[in-house]
Amino acid sequence: MELPARRPADLKQVLAACPSLEFVLDGVERPVRRPQDPDRQKRHYSGKKKRHGVKNLVVTHAGKIQGLSRTVPGSVHDKKLADQTRWRWPQGGTLLADTGFTGYTPARTDVLMPHKKPKGKPLDALWQAINRAIARLRVGVEHALAGVKRCHIVADIYRNTKPGFEDAVMLLACGLHNFRVSCRSAA
Repeated sequence: MELPARRPADLKQVLAACPSLEFVLDGVERPVRRPQDPDRQKRHYSGKKKRHGVKNLVVTHAGKIQGLSRTVPGSVHDKKLADQTRWRWPQGGTLLADTGFTGYTPARTDVLMPHKKPKGKPLDALWQAINRAIARLRVGVEHALAGVKRCHIVADIYRNTKPGFEDAVMLLACGLHNFRVSCRSAA
């Protein structure tokens, strides 16, 4: 009952049931052992983290992970993965994302993103205040991902070579995090 939604139709149904239509979208990278095959090595290398890994997108609301994308190689960009998942968002919702999702504009949903500093110039005080407010709202997804990474099989270098198992591990870690959050709120 605590596992996050995986299919677009399921996620839309789960998100529509949330009391406030404010969601946070973020990507999470997990390290894997360096593949021996040169093609797999190139696909799994993440230029951002300077290591080999796999990636998922998560959608959080109220500390729980409501949606989880499929596991892809670490070289796939967050925005490209968001476009590929084809998640449908509830009408009138607000989606908080980081700058990795620049250009991601789902239909009927507002996207709030921090503003980048202009090259060679300081950022205006107004934009600094707006960025700070967005960061206060987005910090919940970082706490949720930290809760998921309490399961060290997700945080440490993943060494299992069975196909599809790395996806199941992330799904179960998200489910355990959601279970912990629901037990905390029930007490």
